[in-house]
Amino acid sequence: MTKKFKILVVDDNEEFCRNVVDILELRGYQAASAYDGLKALELVKQNSFDLVLMDVKMPVMDGVEVFKKIKEIVPDISVIMITAFAVEELIREALREGAFGYLKKPLDFDRLFKLIEKTTGDGALILIADDDRNLCANVKDILGDKGYRVSVAYDGESAVQRARENNFDIMLLDMRMPVLNGLETYLAVRDIRPDVVIVIVTGYLAEVSNEVERAIQEGAYSCLEKPIDMDNLVLLLEKVKEQKDTGTLKKPGKD
Repeated sequence: MTKKFKILVVDDNEEFCRNVVDILELRGYQAASAYDGLKALELVKQNSFDLVLMDVKMPVMDGVEVFKKIKEIVPDISVIMITAFAVEELIREALREGAFGYLKKPLDFDRLFKLIEKTTGDGALILIADDDRNLCANVKDILGDKGYRVSVAYDGESAVQRARENNFDIMLLDMRMPVLNGLETYLAVRDIRPDVVIVIVTGYLAEVSNEVERAIQEGAYSCLEKPIDMDNLVLLLEKVKEQKDTGTLKKPGKD
């Protein structure tokens, strides 16, 4: 690798910053730290960081405010929010504004490294939310071979949590799942990720037609019936990418 991946750690806990920087550097990343928002903004202006790990609760300027200012300076930078507190509204605001994801303290470094890897890939990031594990494995293998980065959730609650942790480009959402059904999952994900493209998938269209219609009205991109025609699915994903690249993709919930 000719260029080291550069990460900025922003947290008012100096010991936490030093520990995270040390672990990141042992992993092969180049890392720096800032103990307040103003210093973070200064460093972002002076350096080409690939990723920022941003504490939510900080004095003077909270992490969400700093995140917004960083995005004004470097719109395409990936930011992962981190927090030890129950600050749901701040997290929701950051995710809706485009933060890549968030993690709770104490940090699970295995999960952090997986998130970092997802921010560096070229293929679209896709979430498959379906309780049919064989279907998920099959779709994941096929889309992975096509260059997509694919994650899986087997119930609605897990799907919402995955969406909080990752800024997915596209979500394939089954309408019948445990814990939260497809429509409940759709509305929860849409609340925190308003720009994600959601494709409804169902093998019971006649039975869940009202839920599918509601999801479409709320901005779901389309609906696919099971068994899924994989060639049609790949063509659909290519169409979404083309529309995103050309700026012709209809915004969710908009006419």
